[in-house]
Amino acid sequence: MKDNNIYKPIENDFDMDTLEERDESKKIGVFGNLPFDIMMPYADLMSLLLVFFVFFFIFSDFNKGQLIAEKNQLLVEKTKLDSLLKRNERVITIPSEILFESGKADLDINAQMGLEKVAQKITSIINDEGGWDIRIEGHTDNVPIIGGKYASNWELSTARAVRIVKFFMENQFFPPDQMQAMGYGKFKPLVPNDTKEHKRMNRRVEIKVSKKYYRER
Repeated sequence: MKDNNIYKPIENDFDMDTLEERDESKKIGVFGNLPFDIMMPYADLMSLLLVFFVFFFIFSDFNKGQLIAEKNQLLVEKTKLDSLLKRNERVITIPSEILFESGKADLDINAQMGLEKVAQKITSIINDEGGWDIRIEGHTDNVPIIGGKYASNWELSTARAVRIVKFFMENQFFPPDQMQAMGYGKFKPLVPNDTKEHKRMNRRVEIKVSKKYYRER
């Protein structure tokens, strides 16, 4: 008798899984090890990431400009103007950290822009009248200076006062004979240096605008 196995299905001679993989490969295409349907979302992801980073840098530049504007506005808002009527003196108090970095007496561009607004405020006070003195006083907290350009808080406070006077002179806001620079270091605190907040309050620059009086002979 004939072997019935001679009529076995022809597909048994083939690996059906291999055929399916080949059919799938023809359908989607193969490029290297990555099928096209994976490469396309990957390319879209790269495009999205590129767009994200472009917007990130644009947003960073915008935030930087906004931060400079806010810092200048903060200088104006935190500049305290007190009127001492008995001596006809006005005191403008500016926190040191707005103008200077810790342990330094250099004015960056933001500090200079802020001081221009302060100078305009002083000009509105004196109204181009003679007989006014403008005294710049530097003050610090009682934390000792370790290293750096200045050996003591006294020297640092004096250097800061001198730097502001030079800025006003170089930009011709006020005549040299109208200005003075003084540094007091830690020796004239507003409040005791017993907390971080009090120390912050004591680190300041005071611009005192006073009217001189002359007796008539």
